[in-house]
Amino acid sequence: MGIGKIDLHEAETIANKVRQHIFPAMDRVEVAGSIRRRKEIVGDIEICGIPGDRERLISLLSEVGQHIKPGVPGAVPWTPKVSAKYLRVRLNEGMNLDVFLATPDNWGGLYMMRTGSASSPDGNTFHGFIPGIFSRFKKMSGGGRMTECMPTMPDGTQLPIPEEQDFFDLLEMNFVPPQERIAKGAIKKYSRI
Repeated sequence: MGIGKIDLHEAETIANKVRQHIFPAMDRVEVAGSIRRRKEIVGDIEICGIPGDRERLISLLSEVGQHIKPGVPGAVPWTPKVSAKYLRVRLNEGMNLDVFLATPDNWGGLYMMRTGSASSPDGNTFHGFIPGIFSRFKKMSGGGRMTECMPTMPDGTQLPIPEEQDFFDLLEMNFVPPQERIAKGAIKKYSRI
């Protein structure tokens, strides 16, 4: 497999090693993305966390690879800002690591989003959450939207989502297992109403 495309078992091993390495700088840290969805081939590693010590986190990440500029193709060397919400590292093993930083209030929304459903079957559209789940929230809230990984009511009030289940509860749904978050049908299957 080429750089950045490895099998699930190898990706999971690398992700867990990185997770343990940065754990001392985090209040909470979990592996997300295609690894959490149990995808057989993994293109990059995604980790979500609530940082306890941002400077230490940046230092620990520099020990496992090179900081690179987030959101651009290739591996452009980059010095991350301590206040960043998203860090990217080209790991020594050759693949990219994306670290998404949450707060206690938006942890559940960020973790759900970064677990994804990733992209559409044609690979052209990034969904983030389960396809159709935003529409369900918008309908149930009378026009709400997501801002900063939190449901936001039409009047601008943000609803804290400390855990994924809090968002599912808001939508009157049972927990949707990560590996089933790839299709709109999951909404109906796990709906309580």
